Formats: sequence, C-alpha cells, structure tokens
Amino acid sequence: MILLWNFALCSILVTVGAIDTDEVYHRTHQDVDPDTLPLTSQGGLRWCDLGVSFEPCPLNTSDMQEKYADHGTGFRAREDNFCLDDALWLLHPSSGFVADGSLCGIIGPSGAGKTTFLNALGSTTPKSSGVYLTGSVWYEALLNENNSPKYQRQRLSQKDGDIAMLSQNDHFFDMLTPRETLEFAAYLEDQKQKSKDSTTNTNSTSYIELAEKTLSSLGLLSVADRRIGDRTKMEGGGNDGISIGWGKTKRGRSKVRRSGGLSGGERRRLSVAIELITEPKIFLADEPTTGLDSAQAEKVVKLISRLARERSVPSVCTLHQPKTSIWKTLDSFILLAPGGKMCYAGDRKDATAYFKEIGYECPHDTNPAEYFIDLVTIDTEDQEKANDDIARIDFLHHRFLDSCSRNESSNLDIGAQQYTQEVFAVQSSAERVRIVLVLQSTVHRFRALLRRSWWQNARNLRVNALRLSASVVQAALFAAIFPSVRDDKSLTKSIADRVALLTYGVINMSMMSLMKTLDLFARERKVVTREQMRNSYSSLQYLMAKALAEIPLDTLFGFIFAKVLKSLTGLRTSFARLAKTYCLMTITSVSLGFAIGSLTTSPDTAMSLGVPIMIVYMIVGVINPSGVNPDEAPNALMKTLRRLSPIRWAIEAVVTAEFRGMEFGEKDRSPWGALKDLPKMGGLAFIKDGDEVLANLGLENASYTDMMSSLSKLAGLYLIVSWIGLTFFGPQFIDTAPPSIN
Repeated sequence: MILLWNFALCSILVTVGAIDTDEVYHRTHQDVDPDTLPLTSQGGLRWCDLGVSFEPCPLNTSDMQEKYADHGTGFRAREDNFCLDDALWLLHPSSGFVADGSLCGIIGPSGAGKTTFLNALGSTTPKSSGVYLTGSVWYEALLNENNSPKYQRQRLSQKDGDIAMLSQNDHFFDMLTPRETLEFAAYLEDQKQKSKDSTTNTNSTSYIELAEKTLSSLGLLSVADRRIGDRTKMEGGGNDGISIGWGKTKRGRSKVRRSGGLSGGERRRLSVAIELITEPKIFLADEPTTGLDSAQAEKVVKLISRLARERSVPSVCTLHQPKTSIWKTLDSFILLAPGGKMCYAGDRKDATAYFKEIGYECPHDTNPAEYFIDLVTIDTEDQEKANDDIARIDFLHHRFLDSCSRNESSNLDIGAQQYTQEVFAVQSSAERVRIVLVLQSTVHRFRALLRRSWWQNARNLRVNALRLSASVVQAALFAAIFPSVRDDKSLTKSIADRVALLTYGVINMSMMSLMKTLDLFARERKVVTREQMRNSYSSLQYLMAKALAEIPLDTLFGFIFAKVLKSLTGLRTSFARLAKTYCLMTITSVSLGFAIGSLTTSPDTAMSLGVPIMIVYMIVGVINPSGVNPDEAPNALMKTLRRLSPIRWAIEAVVTAEFRGMEFGEKDRSPWGALKDLPKMGGLAFIKDGDEVLANLGLENASYTDMMSSLSKLAGLYLIVSWIGLTFFGPQFIDTAPPSIN
C-alpha cells in the first residue's frame, strides 16, 4: 500500500511539472484584402503540400511553397523532376481546403491511400510505419472584427482536443453505460480545462449537462442507461437512470438487470458522441460505416453531416463503397487512385460535368461514386488491362492538376488562401498554474479513473462468479488429490505431497490472475490510448487507479482459496501466512499482467507473450520435492530468471512457513521403514524434521519474511515496468510541419 501511495504522489508531481512547462502558440495576423478572398470565404481545415513518402523529402515546406507560388490559387503540384517517382510516394503531395460545416468524403479503391491521407490530416501517422510526411495542416479561422475579415492559422493538436478522430472499430469500457461513458469523457475534459486556466469557473454539473445534451442530439437517450458490452441496462431505462456524477462522492443509482444491449448503429453513434464531446475544430472519420448494414450506414453518415452543419465543424470521412443516398449526403469529395494520386477534389455536384468534359460520362442509371471508383481501379489479374488502367489514372491525375491550375474558384478551394505576413511565435506560458488548482484537478481525475476501473471489474458478475467458483472448486480438488495432507496422517509420508499441494496452489492463483489481467488490460488499451492522446490524464494516474481497483478483488479470491484449502487439509502453516502468501502472489501476478499488457497492443499479443513468460517462471520457480544438489549451481541466466519469477518466491515462502520448526513425532519409525519409503520419497525418506526438509530443498537459510519481501519488491518492479510501457511504448505519431509563408 505504501508503494501505491508513492506512485500516486509521483503522479501528482508529474502532472504539475507537465503543466508548468506547457507551451502555447501566440499568433499574429494582419487584415486580408476582401478582393483577394475566394468565392467561398470562410474558415475550415486546410492542408498544403501534404504527402507521405517512403524516403525523406530533400526540400522543406518553405522551399516547396516557394516552388509552388506560380500556380496561383489552384491545386499546386511540382512540374519539375523532383520526387516524380510513383514508387516513392504512398500519398502524392496535395493542397486543399474543407470549409466549416461541410462534409467531405474520400473515396477510392483499396490501396489508394484513403486511411493514409486521413492519418496525415489528423497527425496519427505512426512513427513505426517508417514513412515521411511533407507539408502542413492547420485550421483556418475566419475572424470578423469591425467588418474587416481576418484569418488566423491555428495549429491542430490532439492533446488539446482540436482533432476528433473516429477509427474504424469502436472501443469502450463495456461494463459502463453510454451516459457514464460520456459523463466520464466530459468530466475529464472539464478538469483538463480547469487545470489549464485558473480563471475557469464552470458549474460542477456542466459536464453532466453536456453529456445529456450530447446523448439527446445523437438519439441515444433511450439506451443511455444500458450497458455497452454485455447487453445489460439500468432498471427503468431512458432518463430514469440517475447519473452518478464523476465529481460527486454520493449519487443515487438504480439497480442493474439483464436486457438488450447496444446495436451496431448505437455503438457507432456513441463513438461519434465521444469524439465530439471535446468540441473539436475538425472531425475525421475512417470508414464510419464499417460493420453496419446499408440503413444504419446511411443514418451514421447523415448524422455526421448534420452535426458538421450544426457545430460548424469541417468533417472528412473515408468511404469504401457509398450507396447513392450516402453519396448525395456529401458536400464535396476527393477521389484517390492507387499511389495516393488525387484525380478529383471539389463539389460533388460538379463532378459528373467535370468527368463528362474530359471524356468520361457517368451513365444515368449508375451510382456516380461507384463509377468514379471504377475509373481509378487497376485490374490486377490482366496485365494488359492493368496497363490501360494505369494510363487512364495518370491521365485523370494530370488533367485534374491542369484544371486546378486554371480554375481559381474550385468549390473545394484546393489552393492556398492569399495571406499577408503571418507570424507563429512559441513562448513559455505567461503565468504558472496555481499548485492548489493542479492538485485538485489531479485528485479529481484520479478519483474518476478509480471509479471507472472499479465498475469495470465489479460489474462483471459472470467472470467474478466463475473465478469465485473456480477458487473454491480447485481448492477442494487439490485437497482430494493429496489425501495424505491430513492431521491424522503421517507427517513423514506427506512431505512430497505437501510441497506439491502448496506449489500447485501458487501456480493456480498466479495463472488465474495473470490471464484475467492480460485480457482486460489489453482490451482497455485502445480506449486509454485515445484518452491519453488528448492529454486527459497521465499513465501513472491510470495505472494506479487500475491497480487499486483490481487488487482488492484479486486478493479476495486468493483469500477464499487459502481459506478453503486450509479447512480441507492438514497444512501446518497458519491460515494468516497461507492467505498472505496467496494474496500477495495474486497482486504480483496482476502487476506482471500490467507490465506485459503495457508492452503489447492487443489481447492476442498479450496472451501470446504472457503465457510463455509465466511457463518459464513456473519451470524455474518450482521446487523439486526429491531435493536439490548443492553442487549443481545454476548459471547466470537461470539465476536472473529465478529472481524475476514470482512463482519461485511464493512457493519458497509458503514451503518455508509450512516446514520451519515442524516435528514429525513418529518415534516408532525405524530405518527399515525409511528404506521401504525410499522408492516413493527419495532422499526425503530419511528426513526427521521440518528443518531438515528445508535443508534438503535448498532452503536451509530461507526466511518467510525475506521471501515475502522479495515478492513485494517484484510486484513493485512490475508496476514500474508497466508505467514505463504505458509512457514510452505507446503509439507515437508523426506530426506535420507548421505552415510557413514567405
């Protein structure tokens, strides 16, 4: 417990340090001549020379912008021999603009770079991908002061909640309800804003009202109190489930009963709600219709379009094969060909006329989206057709570049806005946030994390019931397998069975705790990563909340197992020592599960890594009941593995507690009787007391207290490894360069 509180204190200090060293961007701008504005003068998402390559670009963004300057306000592409090799580019450089309140779709065949483009816009291109980004992305805010339009370029940050990124798959804490999920997200955002601005004075229930408003706007009130993952809901449904309030210590709650769960469409809407709870500047969605039927897919796309208009947020989404009704929902679209070549970008309504003009007329009875995708699809089975497809794509790509250079009034406004001098300066925060305010925010966020983790564990009644039953049944089974471990049986003949019984008990509890932790921790990792990308809390805060929520339940199962085992057998050690050993063993196994889970990205990977590790620990940690040879010293590798094995320390601790000071009390035992037991007991047949047993097992100088101390230190070590894994081994992304205007 002391170790956990030390971690919590470190969490507070880390948070304070992070806020003290925070930097802010201060932007200056000058008035823009109204005559230079495009026809669709408004704010929105803009990117310049954005590309993804397999090799680093030799020119920086400023050089590229200067090179492109002669192309006016249209699409700007290099006409020299720089980086024209198609094999070099995963996404060819492009520039564009999506206005506030509009929905832009990205379409194209598989392998066209749709997700790559979206990741580049959202600054979520993994560093591990080995690719390089060129260009800049920013939010262009249109300011009207004294009837004089001003433009302000604002860099987009995931940590500040500027970017809402909807992934293809939905990730939630499945034991929570939609209302609790949104309240938690809103509460974290509220606390983050308070920690940044000491003058913030928001109502304590503002986050609850925000969550309720979001539920209503996305049509989730009818399922607001229904659990997400296991298809259960709060009794009463709808608004009858009273919010617990993440910032409160006591709130009324209704009971839980079995019922239907969230459908695919409802889960998708909940994902949208989570992304929009932070009021982002842009909304990006990677194939939001994945896994939905056509009706639900249409509803989700129309929902995104409606929210984009209502909140005046530029929205971009990738679509695999949009049907006609979804196609008509788009305001504009981008057509990408394999290799990330842009073949069209502009108003959806102008697309058919544009392609007809260049010789590709869409049939009246064909979905335009399907027709355009077919135009840029390469036949991989027929080489002759593939060559024709490649030639057609190159023609469409270069024809579009030419048209953009000539047309300065593109409805998507692909070109760069005309700016006067604009300066981005980075400077340290003008004033430090008050320590008291930071501590308050840290404590509140930690409390919310602890409550969420506790609910995620305590509400999983099925798993907890199975673990409870397994603890009782396995203890009874072990007692039946080793009938010689009884009070009325010979102590001498039960030596090997006692060692085996205690060993199997340790292995059983360690494996149960580890497997559960690996599965749950890895499944939560996606949600935690998303929240940490927004800087909602630190890795240390999450880890400590997770540990404090899981350890009580795991120690309870260890306690029950020890109680049943002690009552059904004639183990000599006290129940207190037996329970203490098994409980600490479960804690260490949970810590090991955290460590392995923090270094992996999926439950399958965690299991694949965790099971072999535990088997190795089991092999090096098990005691040979026949005794050990002191002349055969283990090598350096075996010594290291034994030091890291929690099974080794737990087995040695409980065996030491069992045999230390044991008197067999069998005075009539003769040497002939020992010889008869020799085939079964080996060298232990001649043992006369417990201390001699320990000496024969290589534990002559072993101390129960020292073994338990080593097990505790190992639990702390694994917690430290978990923090390192969460902090430094999480996903890291490539950011684009800041815009630069010469």
